[in-house]
Amino acid sequence: MSEQNNGISRRSVLKGAAVGGLGIAAGGSLLAGCGSKDVGPMKWGGRGLEESSVKWHEAVKAAYEKASGNTVTLNMNDANAFQNNLSQYLQGTPDDGFDWMAGYRMQFYADQGLLEDVSSVWDEIGDQFADSYKIASTGSDGKQYFLPTSWYPWGLHYRKSTMTELGLDPENIATWDDFMKMLEATKKKGLIGYALGDKGGWEAMGTFDILNARINGYQFHVDLLAGKEKWTDAKVAEVFKHFEMMIPYMNKNVLDISWEGMRDLLLQKKCGAMLMGSWFSGDFKTLSQADYDDLWIVPFPEINPEHGRDTIDAPIDGLCVAANGENIEGGKELVKWLASKEGMQARLDSGNTFTSANKGQDTSSYDPFQKQQLAVMGEAKYITQFLDRDTRQDFANPVVAPAIQNFLRAPKDINKILESVQAQWDALPAL
Repeated sequence: MSEQNNGISRRSVLKGAAVGGLGIAAGGSLLAGCGSKDVGPMKWGGRGLEESSVKWHEAVKAAYEKASGNTVTLNMNDANAFQNNLSQYLQGTPDDGFDWMAGYRMQFYADQGLLEDVSSVWDEIGDQFADSYKIASTGSDGKQYFLPTSWYPWGLHYRKSTMTELGLDPENIATWDDFMKMLEATKKKGLIGYALGDKGGWEAMGTFDILNARINGYQFHVDLLAGKEKWTDAKVAEVFKHFEMMIPYMNKNVLDISWEGMRDLLLQKKCGAMLMGSWFSGDFKTLSQADYDDLWIVPFPEINPEHGRDTIDAPIDGLCVAANGENIEGGKELVKWLASKEGMQARLDSGNTFTSANKGQDTSSYDPFQKQQLAVMGEAKYITQFLDRDTRQDFANPVVAPAIQNFLRAPKDINKILESVQAQWDALPAL
């Protein structure tokens, strides 16, 4: 978890200010050389089987092979399955370089000796990233095990045409009362107000994160995930009280659909808004440019004026090298190029709608939706990674995920649910 006051206003970004990653770009060549060497064939483990993800992975693979002369075998994986089975993957015969996540999710595997130290890569291209990215890429031993490539804000996504038809302006949904009025208006029109799917167990964590940050503030949120606050605290119950207020406006099959189902409700204009990371936006562009142009994002509204809208989940994605890979040096060369300005430009050139973590990226070519993501980020003072990345892995998915699902089944049982969560935290072995 990190605190980052990037000093970027939504107004300045929307006017087209050149912003790279989480800091203002200092210019520089877009295709600055990232010298590569002949290290033999290598393997890249990619996450995401949706068409938009496969497309950009294949395009970047081809660009790297052309630039370096090296051969890469790309192995694409279902994102959820890859995430849930990473320990087995890394202990078996993993790809040399693979897509992964920053922060605690990276540190956990680094501590087990399953990730290769890539500090030497940081020595070569580390000046292309803000300090906050290096912190998020550093293991408990002070070495780097991760190269950042992209980030995405979690915010309220909606279709501009749907809001226009409803006579609503989400840019003016500033408070909880405004938000509830929007939900009520969409419901009256026969739409789902707030689309949610939690079949995967992680999707609803984003709603919990933002409610907790908006009600109790950044510090309480991160302390709760670190075990410094109690899940039985009345402040946590207040979070679920607000969560319960949203349930009447949700789709009835929350636990039967995953994030793809949420996305489809938005694609099909069956809902008003959904809270999700903007990484899914490429699926709108794959459908049509018009659908993509219709997509927008705004910050989740203020609940407690003391904290305003000062916090946002903005997970950092990137790359690691497997310690058990067949070609470790090849893996290092691969991730170095993929994370470099040249590699990031190849990804942008593929039409991928991500926002680059590389501070030297020329974001003046970003489309309006990408610039709006920067604007939403620019309003936040505090950045969190996401619940299942910001706490113990043996707590997030085994304990919190089913607890939230149980809450969605029986909201009135929340006190009993939270007592169980705290008891399970207390029973965890020391790290």
